[in-house]
Amino acid sequence: MKISQSTFITYIYRLGISIIMFLYTSCTHISKDYEKHVDNIDYLNKLDTNSIDNIINQPNKLNRQHLQSKNIIYFPLDQYNIPSVFFDILDVHAIFLRKNPLHHIIIEGHTDERGTPEYNIGLGERRAYSIKKYLQSKGVLSNQISTISYGKEKPVSFGHTEESYSQNRRGVLLY
Repeated sequence: MKISQSTFITYIYRLGISIIMFLYTSCTHISKDYEKHVDNIDYLNKLDTNSIDNIINQPNKLNRQHLQSKNIIYFPLDQYNIPSVFFDILDVHAIFLRKNPLHHIIIEGHTDERGTPEYNIGLGERRAYSIKKYLQSKGVLSNQISTISYGKEKPVSFGHTEESYSQNRRGVLLY
């Protein structure tokens, strides 16, 4: 079946308008109860930091396997400042990277599903960048660190509870 040029142009025009409308409506959506949610600080308080204390006390035994088991930094809702409970974990990563200047890490920034895609990408970027800046303040070279933001695109928990949201608000250090 052959279609005329004017029919084809009309089709492309309508398709373009549909795509624009889809993008416009998907980018402006924010959950109505977004501001009602509170931070799940209980989740941060439950984290086990004893194994990090063991690693810190034996800096000569640092290796990537130890670090990969403690590579997630969790953030409160709508924040990118690193909670102090994670400073020891990041300090261990900094020690390893300073001792191994040829190693490189990628820091991923993630958010929960609330907020627009643009906002979440920006927040994920700020989370990854704050981790990068912390590591640099501890002597890690900037060329050892790359950052990327996934926003809400790579959740680890698919629930719609505050605990699920807490698990998705994170920065991940990958070697």
